[in-house]
Order: sequence, then structure tokens, then C-alpha cells
Amino acid sequence: MNIVGVGDLLIPENFIREGFRNFEQAGASLKTISWKLGDYEELQNINLLIETRGSEAYEVPDDILEAVRDADIIITQFCPINRRVLDACSRLKAIGVLRGGIENVNLPYASERGVAVFHTPGRNANAVADFTVGMILAECRNIAKSHLNLKNGQWVRDYNNKDSVPDLADKVAGIVGFGEIGRRVAKRLAGFNMKIVAYDPFVQQAPDGVKMLPLEKLMQVSDFVTVHARLTEETEHLVSAEMLDLMKPTAYLINTARSGLVDENALCEALKEKKIMGAAIDVFDEEPPRKGYPLIELENITVTPHLAGGTRDAFTSSPKLLAAEMIKLLEGTDSRFVLNPDVYRQQFQKK
Repeated sequence: MNIVGVGDLLIPENFIREGFRNFEQAGASLKTISWKLGDYEELQNINLLIETRGSEAYEVPDDILEAVRDADIIITQFCPINRRVLDACSRLKAIGVLRGGIENVNLPYASERGVAVFHTPGRNANAVADFTVGMILAECRNIAKSHLNLKNGQWVRDYNNKDSVPDLADKVAGIVGFGEIGRRVAKRLAGFNMKIVAYDPFVQQAPDGVKMLPLEKLMQVSDFVTVHARLTEETEHLVSAEMLDLMKPTAYLINTARSGLVDENALCEALKEKKIMGAAIDVFDEEPPRKGYPLIELENITVTPHLAGGTRDAFTSSPKLLAAEMIKLLEGTDSRFVLNPDVYRQQFQKK
């Protein structure tokens, strides 16, 4: 079995080789190639193009195409696996994506070609959960704003929430989306003695200490609403103008997931009109935001440039997490990381 790993600036070849040692030990051939890009800005621009227009929007370089042509398995993080690549790889049986999102893979065409597709959900769950807690504190305790003011020579102690700066203890944290990341956020916030409520239509039973609520009720009772759902057609603008109107005037909204989960225009309006106390946002409809971007101009918001998932540990652990699941294709056993299980069963669990 031939495995080809496509490294990039964030998960280089050596990370993939280290992570997939178990396949080599099982007798597979593993080679790697680097997706040659100039810098992180070029990688980010390509990622934004693919996230908005899909895997077919980018033409994969010829050297990558040649390297993967005889692969049985391709491992990639961001390099697209589109129709052109799939057509060139007559032996391909599986694709492994080193992150949760698979915008860079043409999943329908891969399924049509009988190619199983794996992803790596939760690979940066700790990174995003840690960052989310930091964003909550940064906004409600004015850490980022006071830092900026002091660096600019201004001693400012009063901010828009001066009459209601909260402790976290005994406040209600509402978690929208209770998957890998949402659960880790809950665990961290429980350490601050917060009360945890959550909304997730796919979760039937919550762990101890978490109360599942309808979204409307969660928005009403929460002091902090933090969004961790997966962006789909059904969840786009899940946090709508109507949902924002249900929030307490002292409440905060945090989004370290996907911008499309929140109606950004409605959020901007809610912050302008002081319908909610504040927000902490790591993701935007327009990235990078243009100068004068309305949301960023507001005083009652903490903003960061899509940093939540980016830790070294998240990148080094991704190949190991994926390899531990993909090895199951050699065993013919089920994997929870497979996105087209019918194809997987036909390809690797033949009777």
C-alpha cells in the first residue's frame, strides 16, 4: 500500500512521517512531498478561496499531481484534493484530511469514485477551548482594551461595562454546539464554578453538570453565549437577530468557530444599540477585514485574527490522531473519522 503525505507550512512533511509510523510498521510504503508556497499569507489566501468557492477553485500544482498519482492513500491538511487529482489517481482508495473541515476535498466526487474520506475532528479542540476562555476574560474584564490603551500612554480604568464587570463564578455559560470543542469549553468553565447549559440537537444526554436547553431558552438565561457548532446550511446564522434579541443586556457573545454561525450584521447592530454588553470574535465574514470594518470599529468588542486553533501542539498531534483512526482501514474495522461510511465499508470491509 502506497501512502503519500502532502506537507505544508503548518504541518510539514516530518510531522506526517512521525504521525504515520504505524502504517510503515504495518508494511505500508510512506513518502511525503511539500506543497511549495511562498509564505503564510499565500496559504491563508488559498484557504479562504477554497473555503468560499470549494476545492475546484484551485489548480493543484503538477509536482503534487505527479507525486500522488500512484497513491493508495493521500494525506493532506490544506492542499486540495479535487476532481483533477482524483481523476489522476486510479489506485486511490482513501484520503485523510488533517483537520476537521474538508472544504479542500471534493467529497461527492470522491464518493462517486469509491474513495473513502477521513477527517480529524477535534484535532485543535484544546487550542480552541483554551482560546475561548481567554476571549471571555479578555472581553468581560477589558484585558485587551486596557492593554492597548496603556501601550498608547492612556490610563483608562472605566469601560462600557464599568457598572457590571462580572465574576465568572455562578454565572451561566451557554454553549451552542456540544461536540469535542464545546465539551472542553464546558469543562474549563466549570473550573470557574460557572453553571453550564448547552444546545445541540444531536446530543441526547448531557454529562453531569450540564443542562441541555432549547436554543431560545439558552439565549435567554446565559450570561455568556459561546458558539461551537459546525457550519452547515442548517446552522448558517443560527445566532440570528431574533436570537440576539433574547439575550440579557449584560450578556456577552463569543465566536471562535465560524463567522457564518452568527448573523454578523445583526451582531453589529446589537452591539451598537447596547442590546448586549459585549462580544469577543475570532472569525469574520470578510477575512482579513477591510479598513473601517464595522464590527471592528465598535468599542464593546474584543477581536482577534482567526487565531483560536493555531497552536504547535494542535499541528503536531493531528497526524497522530488521524493515523490512529486510519489504521482501522487495514484492520477492516469501523472508524468514527470516516465521512462516507458506505464507501468505506465497500472499500475496506468487503466480505
